[in-house]
Amino acid sequence: MVASAACVAAIAIAAWPVDSVAPGVAGDWSWVSTLSYAAHHGLRFGEQLIFTYGPLGFLDTWYGPVLYHADVLLFSWLYAALVQVLLAGALLAALRRSFPLAAAAGLAALALALAPDRTLALAFVWCALVVTRDETAPRGRFAAAFPFALGALTGVAVLGKLNGGVGLVALAAVTLAAVPSRRDAAAFAGAAAATAAAGWLATGQALGDVWPYLRHGAEVIAGYAAAMGLATPGVGWAYAVGAVVAALALALALTWGRDRLARRRWGLAALCAVYVGLIFKEGFTRMEAGHLEVFFGDMLVLLAAVPVRAWRRSLALGGMAACVAAFWGLAGQHEIRRTLNPYANAKAAADQVRTLASPARRDALIAASRAQVVATYRMAPEVARAIGRRPVMFWPFADGEVAWAYGFELRPLALLEPYAAYTPALDGHAADLLASQRAPARIARTADAVTVTLDDHVATFDAPLAARAIFCRYRQVLAADIWQVLARAPDRCGAPRALGTRTAAWGSPVAVPAPRDAGAAVVVHVDGAEPQGLERLRALLLRPHLRWIALDGRRHRLVAATAADGLLLSAPPQLDYPAPFAMAPHPRTIAVGRDGGQPGGTLAYRFEEIPLHAVSPLARAP
Repeated sequence: MVASAACVAAIAIAAWPVDSVAPGVAGDWSWVSTLSYAAHHGLRFGEQLIFTYGPLGFLDTWYGPVLYHADVLLFSWLYAALVQVLLAGALLAALRRSFPLAAAAGLAALALALAPDRTLALAFVWCALVVTRDETAPRGRFAAAFPFALGALTGVAVLGKLNGGVGLVALAAVTLAAVPSRRDAAAFAGAAAATAAAGWLATGQALGDVWPYLRHGAEVIAGYAAAMGLATPGVGWAYAVGAVVAALALALALTWGRDRLARRRWGLAALCAVYVGLIFKEGFTRMEAGHLEVFFGDMLVLLAAVPVRAWRRSLALGGMAACVAAFWGLAGQHEIRRTLNPYANAKAAADQVRTLASPARRDALIAASRAQVVATYRMAPEVARAIGRRPVMFWPFADGEVAWAYGFELRPLALLEPYAAYTPALDGHAADLLASQRAPARIARTADAVTVTLDDHVATFDAPLAARAIFCRYRQVLAADIWQVLARAPDRCGAPRALGTRTAAWGSPVAVPAPRDAGAAVVVHVDGAEPQGLERLRALLLRPHLRWIALDGRRHRLVAATAADGLLLSAPPQLDYPAPFAMAPHPRTIAVGRDGGQPGGTLAYRFEEIPLHAVSPLARAP
């Protein structure tokens, strides 16, 4: 027992996944820092924040535990350590059925080091161990504890990342169908509900926000593939390699235990199929190196969890080698050598333990990280004073690290990131916030992200209703270097008036009409750009074809679901924000099309003008 525990601990330390708790700057750190801010300050999910990540999302982010706030780091690091040890033990137990101890330990360390989604991986290995357990053997401690442990993990996952929690529920359903037990089903459901309720209340969430959290989170999940799906050039080989490895894994699962109960054999195959489906969507919907690493790293876990005998061992090892080679090709030699360096991993874990135990080390690390944020974003003192202690929202990114570094009161656009308004319902919710009493007193924008943002989107076309609410309800109080500060003011926009409708084939340019009123803005509602027919099935299984909008021939990515909400095209220069912060792109022609060939039919472009009331600019921050 002691030797086994020592072996598990050695594997967990040698494959420790966090090389540093120091945060980075910009990019995905924008929303990672916002999750930490939300946890530390007790923001409410479902109303104040909307994303697939929930109130426990800080426990398991893309980058692992990071130090923005000491209390958040402590909980996230302990959670990472617990999952690391449990997954190390589960992988070792699974591999010991197929390989000698030394080989099993080495393969467990390999799979553990390269598996990015450890919560999902842990749930899968637990389920595979239960389904492949010898049904003639007495029910042991693991089998008795399994439904409670999986239920608790699922409860945490539902509040961590909603779609991740749904994945764990799917794995549990297949497992409990393969090994039916009403007692285990009740134990799983009770543990999941109790853990989720405890986590919800412990993080200061309101009971009335449970349904908004689930409803809005489902909207984000439903709209993600169309709005964020991507096929990066140069990684098309991943389809073939992934298909071969997945087929091999499913074949090994189907040939397992021909002398076992058919329910369990088919249950293992179904369990593997569900797991492959989950990691396929994660890896291939947004098909870029980081997400593909998730697929191939997690496929290693599947191959490790399926028991194999005799000549099938070589097939399993071949599949693992293919996953490592694919991971290597995606991450690069330097990254995989760092990830598979047991000495560096153990040293990083020890260093982080010292950081957790030393307030002085934490303070020094926080000070260095804040200095890095300040140096990157270059916010002049007068900009910080214009924001002051008023609630502030950043646009078009959440920029939680800026609020943390400067000590601002962050009030995000409900959506954790503004570009995450993937559906009309989410866009409308964001616009409603900006029209309510909870609207932030200040909005801060940076010049380098004002016109074009993530994936070459036009910034004002992300969350178009919310963008128009900003344009109508906020005035500039200060612009300095790359920063603009807006202050809330009376609504200056009148009721929309129709300018006419144009129809055109996909990809064909349409002239933008001039407003009848020289003091009016022009918006366009694009109808018919969403996936139809079989493309909806493609969107469900992978992603639809990418939509684009061409402004005077220059193409930008377009979120088709919100294109009908009204895209701001032009505004009188004297009533728009001064350059380089103007919101209207002023194209002469626009065209909406899609990659992968244009479908038949036509698109409808409904143009409207919105009269703008002349108002005095806010000369200084009130």
